[in-house]
Amino acid sequence: MDAVRKLKANLKFEGKACGWCQAALKLGDDAAVCTACEKEHHGRCWETKAGCSTAGCANAPLRRLDDTVAGPGRAVPDPQDLPPGLVACPSCRVPFAVGSPICPACRMITSPDGIYHGIKTNAPGAVQALVYGLVGLVFCGVILGPVALSKASSAKAAMAADPTLGGEGLATAGTVLGIVDIVLFVVYLMIRASH
Repeated sequence: MDAVRKLKANLKFEGKACGWCQAALKLGDDAAVCTACEKEHHGRCWETKAGCSTAGCANAPLRRLDDTVAGPGRAVPDPQDLPPGLVACPSCRVPFAVGSPICPACRMITSPDGIYHGIKTNAPGAVQALVYGLVGLVFCGVILGPVALSKASSAKAAMAADPTLGGEGLATAGTVLGIVDIVLFVVYLMIRASH
């Protein structure tokens, strides 16, 4: 039996976090799904890491005895060999500037308290969820309501995968408005049917 199912990410996998890089899968991305534990990955992440990200999975890559690489062809730096102003990421061992709030390679939060304190940008889809939800209150809620729900769901998945993304309130408002749009349309249909 094959260790992986390779496919293009469809609606079922859209927004799911890759087991290796934690970035959200996008519609049409090359995806790799582990046949043992069903964990989703980007196709390139599966190939680069040589298997599944789930610890203890039958398809997880074998651990190296010397632990001398932190990625394809990249040697793990000795902390004493790093130039001043650089530190090695505790997760992936890639060097980055002292004081950076997040590792640029693996996206691990580097602050001592484990909370991202840097600037956040709105997640893709958060603002659109709110706009679709608001417009759906007055026009075509049966269509725009589900669109608002979908955009809000994608935005929340992106925020879960990337600590530099914000807009939780916008996505939540989009979710609530999307539900209200659908409920109002159902109520409208019931009123029309009763006449």
